[in-house]
Amino acid sequence: MTTRTRAAYRCRLDGAAAPRHDAPMTHPPERAAAGAGAAPSPAAPTDRSRFSWRLPRRRGAYLTGTAGAGRMVGLDAARGAALIGMMAAHVGLTTCGLTSVPGLLNQAHGRAAVLFSVIAGFSLGIMSGRTAPHTGEQLVRTRLRLLVRSALLLVLGAVLSTFGTMVAIILGYYAAWLALAIPVLTWRARRLFVLAGLTAAIGPVLVQGAPWALGRAGLTLFPAVSDGNSALLSFFFTGAYSGALWMAYIYLGLGLSRLDWSRRANLWRLAGAGALCAVLGYAGGWAASAAVGDPDSYHLVSPADPAQCHEEADGAPQDDGVLAGAPSSQTVQSGKEGGGAVADPEPPDLAQLATAAPHSQTTFEALGSGGTAMVLIALLQLIGRRARLLLAPLAAVGSMSLTVYCGHIAVIWAADNPYDPVDNRLFAAMAGGFIVLAMVWFAIWARGPLEHLVHVISVRATRAVAPRPRQ
Repeated sequence: MTTRTRAAYRCRLDGAAAPRHDAPMTHPPERAAAGAGAAPSPAAPTDRSRFSWRLPRRRGAYLTGTAGAGRMVGLDAARGAALIGMMAAHVGLTTCGLTSVPGLLNQAHGRAAVLFSVIAGFSLGIMSGRTAPHTGEQLVRTRLRLLVRSALLLVLGAVLSTFGTMVAIILGYYAAWLALAIPVLTWRARRLFVLAGLTAAIGPVLVQGAPWALGRAGLTLFPAVSDGNSALLSFFFTGAYSGALWMAYIYLGLGLSRLDWSRRANLWRLAGAGALCAVLGYAGGWAASAAVGDPDSYHLVSPADPAQCHEEADGAPQDDGVLAGAPSSQTVQSGKEGGGAVADPEPPDLAQLATAAPHSQTTFEALGSGGTAMVLIALLQLIGRRARLLLAPLAAVGSMSLTVYCGHIAVIWAADNPYDPVDNRLFAAMAGGFIVLAMVWFAIWARGPLEHLVHVISVRATRAVAPRPRQ
């Protein structure tokens, strides 16, 4: 067997394309210099492509729906579903009930953002080694890349905020979540699940109780003058995505990434565990809210008056003037001194914890929405194992999530903030347009534009500070 024949046979075994017989057999310069017995180094072209500013072209067969053959199609599809859900929550016509399109779209409120956050934690796990967490110098590089990505996401979030839309931009929170998760990157799944559970149990109590506790001490979470010093308080307690609770979704996703997703039996177990959490969360929220006299079944069962079930889009301003996530029972006054002190702080209203409603930031919502996210990711991954092409549209959107997220904010700005829609034509046009854009884009390139920008900058920064090899 000749050398050319053996090479072609190895390529068939490996699933790669065999070399053309009419093509000249060339050798890399380093192999020619070292002799025929020395193997070429495959790292050189790979490293050059990683640092290149040019968008990488797609290689191999298309219609996979993802940016690469080694990606988890189900995870990309779930990320795409979360983005489509955000569009529905932001510009869609949503009502309650499950017998109409607006009623089905209403299920995206809150749950889409939670799904996006869980997948964010899962992506952290992929970057940090999945089932074999990084250690040593590799861990240092990973942490540095995450810090650089956090800074870039913070900048992008600030740019999107200048558009003046009524959407609560999640990128700034996302950036902080990445940084806060760095200390637990080496943790295994069990410890991460315990941490997620504790955060989901304690976080809502802190969000509700912190204003009262600080008010009793003559302090406040609501300064009269926003000078930037309250950014940390806003992130943890008063923001639309309070870190005291929402970090639970990051820990959950990071823990899920540490599990073995290659076995079908494990995927069914995860789907079952997620379904159990969802039942406990929503059933518990309904029972607890019914006990205090206000059952939160509005998002599933249509009341006599349809106007009662209409929900504001995610991130819309609150009528009571209190920041999203803050307990409405607290009153704020500025005073002549500008102290912003809480006047006569009342004990936290525990009835606000007895609900699983979207964006209620309660333990019941965390169980219900977090469990729903687990079920969706596991089921989509199961579907992707058998019918990869079926998930191609959603997976394509999920593969360029940062670009699509920023793009949909730009569309909302261009459409002049349509937060009182009369139909779902804008939502349908936006969702369909981004699906087509993503599918066409990945027919040519292998990475989204903003994704490539963040990737190259973070990799180059890591390379710049990496220790030089000893001579």
